[in-house]
Amino acid sequence: MPTHDEMADVFGRALEGADPDGFVAILAPGAIVWHNYDRKEVDARENMAAIAMLAQRVDGLKTEHVYLSPTDTGFVLQFVVRGTVRSSGNEFGQNCVIVTTADDGLISRIDEYVDPTVGAQLT
Repeated sequence: MPTHDEMADVFGRALEGADPDGFVAILAPGAIVWHNYDRKEVDARENMAAIAMLAQRVDGLKTEHVYLSPTDTGFVLQFVVRGTVRSSGNEFGQNCVIVTTADDGLISRIDEYVDPTVGAQLT
């Protein structure tokens, strides 16, 4: 069973475009992601399309863990995603927090808090 640190690392590698399959492997069947910006729940596997889109538009994606804390039901991860916007050459930075729920070593829910204006950086 992966530790919280290992799950956070797998999540980071998926955001960087390095290992999306690794992230899918730690998702429980029926796992969902809730977005703060639209207050919608989506299938966590389908949410990988948004992650893939970011990797297509931003070069050199790297995640920096700012804060990681286990909770009784999962973990909280604060992180920054950085890179260079392919179309403009501008620096990209996105501050995020996820609150996860994990059952038997698999993530069943992610509450995702991101800056809703981050899309403006990509244009």
